[in-house]
Amino acid sequence: MKWIPLFLVSVTLLAACNSSQNQDETEAADIPMEQVGKQPVGQTIIPGADSSGAVLEVTDDAYDFGIVKEGEKVEHEFRFTNTGSSPLIVSNVQASCGCTTPEYSKNPIAPGEEGLVKVVFNSTGQLGKQHKVITVTSNAATTHTSLHLRGEVEK
Repeated sequence: MKWIPLFLVSVTLLAACNSSQNQDETEAADIPMEQVGKQPVGQTIIPGADSSGAVLEVTDDAYDFGIVKEGEKVEHEFRFTNTGSSPLIVSNVQASCGCTTPEYSKNPIAPGEEGLVKVVFNSTGQLGKQHKVITVTSNAATTHTSLHLRGEVEK
């Protein structure tokens, strides 16, 4: 007889989960196909409106530092231009590894102006082929831009 209340609770929870899943599927079905993947569900979408007039255009998004000896530090500056019509604001720059330290332009970058992301890679303890990804987050139309640092570290 003790299993009857447990059974009833289980059935009620299962029904509630299925109900919320069906509601999410219905809401997702209401989003036009051209907007799927572009905006989170529930966010207001105004057709024809651009979230930002800023455009981050990187001169070269990859740098190959070749072969370095373990313990050497590699420095590189990635340059970019705001080719949009609004000021570009870089809010964060994150490296994929603690061995790579980024510095970046923190002031708004006016249309037509340049900014930079300077990275320093410390090769200590990083033997072999290396590929570090630096992610730039900004208010640009494409909010995340990836930069790549590649090379090889030998003893």
